[in-house]
Amino acid sequence: MAPMLHTIFKAATLAAWVGTFVMAAAADRLASATPAASAATAADLVLLHGKIHTEDAGRSVAEALALRGNTIVAVGTDQAVSALIGPKTRSIDLRGRVVLPGIIDAHTHPAESSEDLGKCSLGDKLLTPAQIKAKVAGCLKEPPDPKVWFEVVQVNPSALTLTLQDLDAMLAERPLLLEGSDGHTVWANSAALKAAGISAATRDKAGGRIERDSAGNPTGTLRDDAASAVSDAKPISDIAAAASKLDKVFDDMRAVGITSVQDADADERDMQMYKRLYDTHRLNMRVRAMLNLKNPHEPVETLMAEVIKSRAKWAIDPEFLRAEGIKIFADGVIEYPSQTAALLDPYLDASGKPTQNRGPTYFTQQEFNRIVDAADAAGFAVHVHAIGDRAVRSALDAFADARRRNGPQDNRDQIAHLELVEPEDFPRFKELGVIANFQLLWAESDPYIASATLKYLGAERSRYLYPARSLKDAGALIAGGSDWGVSSFDAFEAMEHAITRSEARGKPPLLPEQSLNLQDMVDAYTINAAFALKQERTTGSLEPGKRGDFIVLDRDIFAIDPFDLHRTRVLATYLDGREVYAAKSKAR
Repeated sequence: MAPMLHTIFKAATLAAWVGTFVMAAAADRLASATPAASAATAADLVLLHGKIHTEDAGRSVAEALALRGNTIVAVGTDQAVSALIGPKTRSIDLRGRVVLPGIIDAHTHPAESSEDLGKCSLGDKLLTPAQIKAKVAGCLKEPPDPKVWFEVVQVNPSALTLTLQDLDAMLAERPLLLEGSDGHTVWANSAALKAAGISAATRDKAGGRIERDSAGNPTGTLRDDAASAVSDAKPISDIAAAASKLDKVFDDMRAVGITSVQDADADERDMQMYKRLYDTHRLNMRVRAMLNLKNPHEPVETLMAEVIKSRAKWAIDPEFLRAEGIKIFADGVIEYPSQTAALLDPYLDASGKPTQNRGPTYFTQQEFNRIVDAADAAGFAVHVHAIGDRAVRSALDAFADARRRNGPQDNRDQIAHLELVEPEDFPRFKELGVIANFQLLWAESDPYIASATLKYLGAERSRYLYPARSLKDAGALIAGGSDWGVSSFDAFEAMEHAITRSEARGKPPLLPEQSLNLQDMVDAYTINAAFALKQERTTGSLEPGKRGDFIVLDRDIFAIDPFDLHRTRVLATYLDGREVYAAKSKAR
């Protein structure tokens, strides 16, 4: 996956409220409310004098909103909603501020990525092996503990080659791991390879590749699922400590307006971390998880038995913690030198000539079909990582097979990333009811595109990089996700790049004809993402009967230059009718 050059955390001040609110009011109650509402009919919270973008079917904008308990009871004019103000109603004057539904991140990895907090980070910057060695040395100020693995994160893999000698020169006396910011590359020194049992005799897994020298010995570079051996071998912290890091991440997410997340690849440990927060009343975030298929090439019956059991185990709370889908990696990443994305036509070499490499095949079509068919029949949403056009087509073919066998199931299947899509496949998303889950923060001419992608695809294929407008015009439903910790989880930055297709003002755009507009992107992160998470009946728009998930912004994003969207700050975040983030009172 091609990430941004930085990950942003914004300072958060959490305002904690105790208790659970219950609502028992219908939308038509407003009509009979008296000018001075009684205690029985009064709202608990009223917002007045705002620009409330409801994200309802008509995309209407209202002045005021009222909540009772955790639920919206009225949306309309200041005069009408003021009728619900009673003696105990809390009333907020928005002073013309914009209000949006809470941001829903439809593709992210909060639990897994939170465990990288505090590790040596290279900031996703383009560095030479010598520069990386110097940075790692700077992190290794204390005498090394031979029992502790040393991990370096956010290593930019574009055009980067590290030898085993390079890695051992950084640290030899204990295991060292460097983790690529693409989420698909890991470098391990000799001590880490030994601890993981990786040697010349180790065979590649179906979903990964161990890079080797001419004699067949591992060079320390592990692609995709080949890295699972070192991940399994390294020591891990206890769940309580891990959950505390996750709690901090959720603080930062709420500070940029996120109220719901879809964990795109959750394993048992991730779910334990979420459950820990839930049990200790700290899960101030709606979480829906896509379950990791740990051994995806096992018999389908075994896979389904495992995930059905996991779904039942983690059905904790239908509104706050559930696991209802499965994750499938159809390929890896396009960028050189990894080139593990599955392409219809071969990669080009550095001089523009076709090679023999079309990327690996992680599943035969028959295997892919069987998994998707079985998951679909069992009621799971299937969430597919697909970067290359062959992987996208293979996923669509599997969904088509499931539709033929099972009929429509309304499971909200999704394909994420979609860096390269063949035009013939654009209309198939609508035809098959497959959601296009984009990470459009990446839709820019950054080093991943400029130095590691374009020349290896050629000009003709590169016309369809992140083809958001083409898919939207073909009728696909667009949902927004960040893929954090690969890249920033600030949705307003992603909105800016989706509109401008540029890294910043004055920078060259990437295929500006594929630009979406602001309303498209607000939809992608609110009502469309709610649909993707199968929670559109309760969140995603601000309408009577829905939960009180909304955010207050410091500026009118619909009236500013799109290049300034990244400057947007959230003043307050409400979840289930409770204020779970409030910006510091310092003027901005």
